[in-house]
Parts: sequence; C-alpha cells; structure tokens
Amino acid sequence: MSSFIPKDRSGGYRPWQLKSLEGGGNKQARAQEDADRIKALNQQAYQQGYDAGYAQGAARAQTEAARLAQLIETVRHETTGLEQRIAEDLVRLALALARSLVRESLAVHPELVAAIVRESIADVPPFSQGTRLRLHPEDAALLRAHLEQELGADWIVVEDASLLRGGCRIETSAGEIDATLQTRWQKLSAALAQDHEWVA
Repeated sequence: MSSFIPKDRSGGYRPWQLKSLEGGGNKQARAQEDADRIKALNQQAYQQGYDAGYAQGAARAQTEAARLAQLIETVRHETTGLEQRIAEDLVRLALALARSLVRESLAVHPELVAAIVRESIADVPPFSQGTRLRLHPEDAALLRAHLEQELGADWIVVEDASLLRGGCRIETSAGEIDATLQTRWQKLSAALAQDHEWVA
C-alpha cells in the first residue's frame, strides 16, 4: 500500500504553503511591546509594594520608638520617686536612731546635760541680771554643784518638773532661750526637712 493519494480523491484538501515572513514583524514588535509593558508593570508593582512596606515599617518603628521613649520616661520617673522615698526613709530611720541614742545616752550618762547647759549659757547676752536656769529636778540636782561656780550669783537655778531630762530653758531680762530636748529635736528635724516631734 502506498501512502500517496491521487488528486481526484483528495477532495477539498489543499497543499500547505509557507506564509510570508514579512508580516510577522508586527507580531514580534507587539510581543516585545507586551513584554516591555509587563516588565514595567512588574517594576511598578514591585516599587509600590516596596514603598508601602517601607512606609508601614517606618510607621511601626516610629510607634515602637515612641512607646520605648515613654517606657524610659516612666522608668526614670519611678526611679526618681523611689530614690526620694528611700532618702526620706533613711532620714526617718536616722532620726529614730538618733532619738534612741539620745535617750540612752542621757539615761546612762546624765552628766551630758552639762554640755547642753553650757552651750545654752554661751548664748545669753552679757550683763543679763536675774537670769533663771530652768532644769528638770534630777538634772538640777546633778548640775547644781558644777554650775554654781560657773554661773555666779546672778543666776538662779529653778527646778521645773515640766521639762524633760536633757534640756533646759534660760529666762533673761532680754528674752528666753529654749534649749529643751523637744525644741532642739524640732530644729534638727526641720534642718533635715522632716516633721518629727520628740516623743517622751
């Protein structure tokens, strides 16, 4: 059998012919234009995505930076407040310790009141007459022998049970010197910007 088909049997078949290649240039140019357009669209889409991502990342970074700055400020504020509270607590502790030491010192060494009285006497204006030194009765008994020689005849030692041990009050014609334990303690507390009263 032969694969050849005679013409009269071929019916509506026609032979294949190569088309002209000259008209294909338009298709090729259009294909190149399409490829260029697709490439430009890809680049544009990439740039838009990059810009949107960059803007979103920058906004998020700015939000995080603001949150971090606020956190740092909060920590700084809390640290300052904590330092202030610690300082105040230390002053209160020091005052409580000092109060305890003064009480113990006066109980063990009541003669320490002599230094307080001498310091107060130094503040009396010269040529004061009829000066009264008010002391707790136990302090007066302890110091009377020591102070009479220093004070002279112009001084009168008065026992005053309303005063706590360890302090004195001097009354002169010019005024009064309050060297009581309570007053000296209040001055010390005020110097330390505290408001603590002496508790007997």
